[in-house]
Amino acid sequence: MTVLILSTSGLSQDVHFSQFFATPLFTNPAFTGHFDGTYRFSGMIRRQWQSVSPEPFQTHGGGIDLRDAAKIKGLGIGLSLLQDFAGLSSTTFNQAKLSLASHIRIGSAKRGGIHLGGTVGYFTSSNDISRLSWNNQFNGTQHDPTLPSGEIQGNQVNKLNYSGGIYVDQVANERHRFGVGLAIQNIAEPDISMFKASENKMFRLYSAHVLSSFPIGATWDIMPAGRAMIQGPYDQYIIGTAFRHHLVDSEISKQSFQFGFWGRWKDAGYVSAGLQMEDLYVGASYDVNLSLLQPATNYRGAWEVTLIYIIRTVREKSKRLRVCPDYL
Repeated sequence: MTVLILSTSGLSQDVHFSQFFATPLFTNPAFTGHFDGTYRFSGMIRRQWQSVSPEPFQTHGGGIDLRDAAKIKGLGIGLSLLQDFAGLSSTTFNQAKLSLASHIRIGSAKRGGIHLGGTVGYFTSSNDISRLSWNNQFNGTQHDPTLPSGEIQGNQVNKLNYSGGIYVDQVANERHRFGVGLAIQNIAEPDISMFKASENKMFRLYSAHVLSSFPIGATWDIMPAGRAMIQGPYDQYIIGTAFRHHLVDSEISKQSFQFGFWGRWKDAGYVSAGLQMEDLYVGASYDVNLSLLQPATNYRGAWEVTLIYIIRTVREKSKRLRVCPDYL
């Protein structure tokens, strides 16, 4: 019963990640091409409800984006792929998105920025009800999967989808920055019903997020962040902070690790950890379930792994390696 309820509710809500600060292409299209480098590869894995279902919910995502694409200053372009697999019903959501963004630096020192982005996506959604148990398949003693269920298998859904976003930030340096963003997903509210006689809209998802970093010592930073999402009758609020310790912080090398504590209102608390080794970032998090499902889950929620890798051009690398001569 629990698994079926979880699968059904998941049909009308978008996928979410606990590490929203490490999933740029899935948080706001305005983040497309917003990084220091030329190419950025990102990936993430999330597994949820392993304690209550033999078939846990699984989400896999990945993407690549380019900065100053086609040699146009401030133009970002990206491609992201997502697969979400929900429980015993094998409800599967596959999506591909093409994103574009424009980045404008403002202010006399060019430390402020306005970033605008949008995406065009295509998704498919399907399920397999033959894997579920139904009342009609109870033979008086036990469940008999050979008996007809009396249920109708829905059709696969194939739709276009659109989103847009804006992000405004102020960057003093890599350790001192603050930004606020707004994003709207599912702008056209596509119908995701698997039956022609009924309608089931994918509600617009309104998302607001804050990301920041402030030095609190020679080698430590505090990075408060938050995210609020509203989608039809559903809402979600995340707030917390990470603490980052710089192992090496120079023009030619950057290495650090971080850990964070986060809360998702009326749902979960979670911890995160991350390791930055030059242009590679690896993050992990674990959710402790605090919702009404806590008696069934025994506090066990979801685990998540993220990865970001940035490739710089030869010219960009030479800028980082350039040092002042001894006579200056």
